Amino acid sequence: MMSNGLRTDHIVAFAGGLLVLLSLGWWWLIFSKVVENDYLTIGQAVTCVAGATDLCSLAQALCTDDHLYGIRWYAPEAFWAAAAILAVGTFLSTRPSRL
Repeated sequence: MMSNGLRTDHIVAFAGGLLVLLSLGWWWLIFSKVVENDYLTIGQAVTCVAGATDLCSLAQALCTDDHLYGIRWYAPEAFWAAAAILAVGTFLSTRPSRL
């Protein structure tokens, strides 16, 4: 698992962390406008990071075309997939290495 000082488990953990940040960025891209337009409070919008409730779907449906690149929806599955990759990488990197 060692290659030039980089362990595969650390790379997986790093990739998972990066993907979590990207999914949170995607969420913020959508829901910052939703909060800005007073469709949801920030507390209500935070629940949309990890779940697709009816309230989240309604807020996204009210989005206009002024989002970056026209992105008007968010998929919480991206957050969960990224979190799973991060968890696996973290678990693997904390296990004692076998030589």
